[in-house]
Parts: sequence; C-alpha cells; structure tokens
Amino acid sequence: FETPLAPESQLIRDFLTRINRNGFLTINSQPRVDGAPSTDTVLGWGPRGGYVYQKEYVEFFCSPADLAILLEVLQDFPTISYIAVNQSGDTCHSNTNTVNAVTWGVFPCREIVQPTVVDPVSFHVWKEEAFELWRAPFVGVEEPPPIVREIYDTFFLVTMVDNDYRHEHLSSIFDAATRHPAFHKKLPEDAAPARPVSPLGRPSILNRYFPDELDGDS
Repeated sequence: FETPLAPESQLIRDFLTRINRNGFLTINSQPRVDGAPSTDTVLGWGPRGGYVYQKEYVEFFCSPADLAILLEVLQDFPTISYIAVNQSGDTCHSNTNTVNAVTWGVFPCREIVQPTVVDPVSFHVWKEEAFELWRAPFVGVEEPPPIVREIYDTFFLVTMVDNDYRHEHLSSIFDAATRHPAFHKKLPEDAAPARPVSPLGRPSILNRYFPDELDGDS
C-alpha cells in the first residue's frame, strides 16, 4: 500500500510531486512553519495560546549519481544540514553530527517544547528498517524486480533539513540539481504527475520508470 500524505505535507505537495518525478523517492517531509498559532487546524499542536515552528525537511532515497549532483549543489546552500548513507552503511556523506530540533513550540508559562529532532545516530539505526521496506513486499519471491534490487543495493537514504525556518530553500536546491548538465531526467515533462511515495508496497513512481520490470507483482 501507499501511505497517504499527512495534512501538513499537502502544503508542499507540488514540491514533493516534482522531486519524486525526478527520482528522489520521498518517505518523510514537513513544511517550514514560522509562528503558526497552536490552534491552527493543520499545523497547530499543544495548548492554546502558543505558537509553533518547524524547519522544512525531506527524507528520500536517491541514486548515487543524483546524490553526487545534490552534494555539489548543496555547497551553495550553507543553511542545509544533511546525512546520506547507503544500505551497507559503508558510505556516508554528512555535514552534521549533532541533534537538530526541527519542530518546537512556545506556550504560555512553559519552557520551549521540542517534540521532533533529527538525530544522526538514530538516523543510522532507522536506515536499516527503511531499506528493508523495499524488500518486504517481495518476501517469498525468488527474485524481486531488478529495480528493487538496484535501490536496495545502490541507493542512498538521505535526510535534508533547512535550518533557516523563515525562508524556503529546498525547492531551489532540487531545481538546481535537475538543471545540472549531468542530471538525467526520469520522466518527460508532460508525464502524468507522480505522487509522493512510500516504499511500503509497490511505489507508483516505479511503475512509471520501469513498468515492464514490475509487471505481475501485487
């Protein structure tokens, strides 16, 4: 099955659709928030009378070639923290080794509340489960589709956090990456929009990339 987008991710749906179309297979994301009321029906949380904040981030799988382009582009965006690791864990690219609060709230008569962080140590533990999600639907199958093997064996799990929560940069980063001379477009511009995906079950984006390889699975 495919996991539906969280309501807050609907705010960046166009961005997520665009990068999935270009081969950055998203599994987690959140928009930036700069002082939304805690009672906001989509972004709010916590007690009344407070304000909530978020750093924009996105977590995704991508090929080594696309990661190399992203790393080049990221040199021009110093506010971005990132970690990228492959399934075996023997290759990691990162510019951070500290816990990063990505969601926090300010409420009357309380200390700052930080319910969500990106922790490099936890991320390396999570990547084991994240990669296994690609193989889980094919347990008992003698040979999973070649593209699934390719993702499991060669792709990177990447997390990117924009530490400037007052301005939007992630969209510009991916736009720059897809304009790079070495970038190979995955779908034509007039292709049907690809939905942001989860590796749980068969990602619909892969049907569009490699329909023949995925025929016959459920």
